[in-house]
Amino acid sequence: MKTITLSHALKHKNRLAGEIARLREIVQRENSRKETQTARADVRAAFDENVARSRELAAFKGAIAAANAGVTGLDRGIYGKLNLQAELRGMIAFIKALNTKEGEEVERVGFLSRDEAVRMVFIATITRDEVDRLTVAYQTEIERLQDEIDEFNAATR
Repeated sequence: MKTITLSHALKHKNRLAGEIARLREIVQRENSRKETQTARADVRAAFDENVARSRELAAFKGAIAAANAGVTGLDRGIYGKLNLQAELRGMIAFIKALNTKEGEEVERVGFLSRDEAVRMVFIATITRDEVDRLTVAYQTEIERLQDEIDEFNAATR
């Protein structure tokens, strides 16, 4: 990693955070849609980019924290691990709140006596099953990181 000033590092961190927020908005807005509605965004690409940017942000925050603490060299202590844990927890909260409505639903359209039942079919790019699998995977990674942090703390005086 090239050397940059703290000011530039903080600007980059803020740009990454803004990009993550933008990508998450796209995924939240476009994940579940009516079958007849055309896709306005590539939800899978936005989600994958969101995950990559979140991991990049965690590493960058770790590097900033290490620099602020005066830690030098390639081994930056536990700062990156702590920040990755936080990003993974945020990712779990995001995906658990994600609209994953899919399947057939009957909606009433009209007014009072002129109500008509309309059959709507929803499709979701990221399904509830995938959310459940990702939650378990992220939680497992958080626990592994916690074990590493605990080892670091036990060895540090």
